[in-house]
Amino acid sequence: MKMLKTLQFHFLKINTIGMSKRCLWQWIDDTFNRLDDDRIKEIGPNLACAEWLMKNGAQVRWKGCKEFVSHYNCLPNVTSCNLGQFLIEQVYAGKEASISHIGFNYFKNCKNISKVEFVGCNTIDNEALNKLNILKDYLTSLKINGCINVSDQGIMSLEQLQALKYLELKNLQFLSEPEATIDHLKRKLPECNVQYYNE
Repeated sequence: MKMLKTLQFHFLKINTIGMSKRCLWQWIDDTFNRLDDDRIKEIGPNLACAEWLMKNGAQVRWKGCKEFVSHYNCLPNVTSCNLGQFLIEQVYAGKEASISHIGFNYFKNCKNISKVEFVGCNTIDNEALNKLNILKDYLTSLKINGCINVSDQGIMSLEQLQALKYLELKNLQFLSEPEATIDHLKRKLPECNVQYYNE
């Protein structure tokens, strides 16, 4: 009995430490994704959005440019440039990114974002996909690949994105009814080329 209690305490201690680490990382993610209204007013929605994305490991491509910018230090100097010339056209969030729905309000007034890719980004979940409706009038291309926290509910919410012309869904292991979900999207988004792959 004494040994059983010792084992239970040991397991509880390990489990509590694990929970504390998760809570700490969650707190850090939430802090880095929190909206800064003063910063948006200071430098405008596009640069503030780019700062948020890069601070959380994502990349942006400016309108008129071919290359992505991935390093926070590569952002333009806000005191020596015309801020209005930097307009985000494309967003890429891969495995190293930690953007979450908490920061999606940064997308407001970024009216040139037409392409978004989420590839193996574990902080993208159903709530994040639902909040993409902020870009519903501008987003024409969306790719979601290997995001483990996305299920049918999140994918169904993409029906709000009426401007979409291309939607690629790939390696989404938590879709319980993929055929029904994809058929639903095709009906709701008749102008969109919906592609689904499960490799």
